[in-house]
Formats: sequence, C-alpha cells, structure tokens
Amino acid sequence: MALQINIDNGGTLTDICIMMDDTVKKTKVLTTPYDLSKCFFEGLQKASAVIYGEQNVARLLEEVDLIRYSTTQGTNAICERKGPRLGLIIDAKARDLPVRLAEHDPEVFEALVGDRVVFLDTAAVTGADADIEVVKAINQLTAAGANRLVVSFGGADFLDLETRFKKVVLRKYPRHLLGAVPVLYGSDLTTDRDVVRRSWTALINSFLHPAMEAFLFNAENRLRDYRTKNPLLIFRNDGDASRVAKTVAIKTYSSGPRGGMEGMKSFAKLYNMADVVAIDVGGTTTDIGQCLDSKVAEVQRGHVEGISVSFPLCEIMSAGAGGSSIFKVVNKRIVIGPESVGAVPGPACFGRGGKEATITDASLLSGLFDPKSFFGGGMGLDLDRAATAVSLSIAQPLGIGLDDALLQMEHAYEDKIAVEL
Repeated sequence: MALQINIDNGGTLTDICIMMDDTVKKTKVLTTPYDLSKCFFEGLQKASAVIYGEQNVARLLEEVDLIRYSTTQGTNAICERKGPRLGLIIDAKARDLPVRLAEHDPEVFEALVGDRVVFLDTAAVTGADADIEVVKAINQLTAAGANRLVVSFGGADFLDLETRFKKVVLRKYPRHLLGAVPVLYGSDLTTDRDVVRRSWTALINSFLHPAMEAFLFNAENRLRDYRTKNPLLIFRNDGDASRVAKTVAIKTYSSGPRGGMEGMKSFAKLYNMADVVAIDVGGTTTDIGQCLDSKVAEVQRGHVEGISVSFPLCEIMSAGAGGSSIFKVVNKRIVIGPESVGAVPGPACFGRGGKEATITDASLLSGLFDPKSFFGGGMGLDLDRAATAVSLSIAQPLGIGLDDALLQMEHAYEDKIAVEL
C-alpha cells in the first residue's frame, strides 16, 4: 500500500490529506500557533484514526512512505507584520538604499526594519580597525532593539566584503555569545548583483526564519523519536519539496497556497481549461493565483507582497482577509484585516474566548455555514456569540441593524478581494 500524508498548516485550521493507492481521505485539526508541532502531531493522530479506525501514530509513521508539509505561516507573518525586529547593515556609500527598499513596500519596510539601519564604510571592514567598527555597528543595532541582523553590501566586491565582515563577527562574537542575535548575509542566499533585490531576499528570509526553524526542527526531532524511516519533506513555493535542512525560509512563503494552485492545475487539465483563476480562502488570508495553459503562473524573480526577490516564486496574491480576520469600524467605515484572531482564541462563534467580529462569524450568521456540521461535526458554532460580536463591533458603532451590518461586511470583504484580482 502506497501511503502519503500531506499536511497544510494554516493560520486557523490545519488540513490533512491522506493518499492511499487510489483513495483520498481528509481530516483537519485546529492550528496551535503557540506550538505548531502540537497541531502537526494531532493531525497525524487524526490521520491514523481515519486509516486504522483508532489512533496509532507509531504504526502510521512505520508504514507511511512520505510526509509532506506546507504552510501559510510565512504569508500570515508578512501580512500581519508579526515577527522579529530586524537590523540592517549596509554600505555607507549607499545612503539611498533604505529609500529604494522602502519604495517596494513602505509599510513592510517600516514593520521589518524601520530606522534600525547602520551605514558602514566598507573601507573600515577591510582596514586595521575592522574589529572595532564591526562591533560598534552590531552594538548600535542591538541597542536599538534588533534581535536579528542582516548584512548586505553593494558593489562588485560585495561577496568579499560580506565574507570579511563574517570573519570578524565569528572572531569577536563566538556562537555562544551572539547566538541570540543571528546575523544573515545577503550572499548566504544569493549572489544576485541587484542589491535591492538581494537585500529584500535576506530581510524577508531573516524575518520568516525563526518561526519556521522552531517548528520544523521540533517536528523532525519528534518524528525521529518514532524512528520514522522517511524524512519530513517541506513543500515549497516553487512547487518542489525538500528536506528540512535544505529548505530556505523564504521558499516556504505561500507554500500552502501553492499546493492549492497545484490542485487548480489538475482541475484545469481534467476539464481542459486553458485559463483558470483560483481563490483560496484561508483563516488569515485569501490567496489568488492563475493557471495558464496547464502551468501555474511563476516568475524568475518572484514577489513577496509585491516585493521583488532573487528566487523564482509562484505568482500568488495574498490579501490579509480570511476566515479569522477581524472586522472593525474606522472613521465610520468597515475595515477588514490584516489582524487575525487565528485559532486561539478564534472567531467569537468558536466559543473559545474570541470577542472580535470575523468573516467566520458573518458567514455563520448569513447562513453559509451549518453550525452543527462545521469541522466535520466536531465543533458546534455558537450563533449567539457571533451575533453579539457583530453587533458590538460593527452594527452599534455604525448605528445600523444586524442584517445591514452583515451586508456591509460582505461588501467590505468583496471590495478587498476585488482589488487583488
């Protein structure tokens, strides 16, 4: 029996697709954002119950041929601006580089870097006082609150400069001292000569890395405890999969939505459709992609939130509006996202402590969801809690009734998605 487990980790729900020979089965669990390895193994437990009629993870991991993991966590982190504070060290001659970086997306640059930038004379890196200047630059950024650093020099000799900088760091900051403030060099990822693109690639990778690293290595260690014979594979945005140690964080960006686009491609082939657009409504984002002539749209220099990076990526547009995205009233106008309640506490109708009005609450009250069959019948939805959240957050601030509030919430969501389309 050929057995594959595909796990797609979203901001609110984690889906598990089980492929056994010609049979496909599915199940899902709530995402546990405080420890993603928890929902990962809860998913494996539910998958084993689907296959064997009872939970038996040990047997599943002994018999499974492949476990493939994809996630929207990177997409969600960028959309919600949730991640580490980055510090950037660049060439003193490139005073305009922060402005050029910000031109791609001022909000993302402000959220990731802001004013935590040090301009370092490259002559100092190669001079007699290199140790002093490098230490001064690092101390300045850590004092400003940076907990991860990116070094990205320009010019034809950027690779040599970054190598020299790295040697000083390793000499002055032994791993046990600087381990809490990792340093990433643009040339570690790519030798792309476009300094703006290379810098953005390093910044985004550094921003996404901590959460992915913590989960992936925890999950792999727990799998090792079961003596799993086959390695965990990470599905990437480029449509391929690789082992944990060979996975670059930025390539996990939109890897979950990319899996959805692969499904769109199969659908297009099955029905002989040349041009198909797929809209994947998740917990935190709505992801939009296109399939032309049986190929998922992809570009050699991909985009993250519209920012050009050095790697080929699938062209997926992600709007910060999903099932758990928060509706609020700002200046007498309904605004949605990018903030999300996630799975914890979740939408108000989950009855897990959430009080904000979300798309899930509005969909329930509009009759799109059956409160008894949601989550496979494993979670009853509370209509009263949903109505209270929408009334307090939307209807009362606007001075309208519940039905009108639901209609305006629907229009606000549709308008946001229309902009992405």
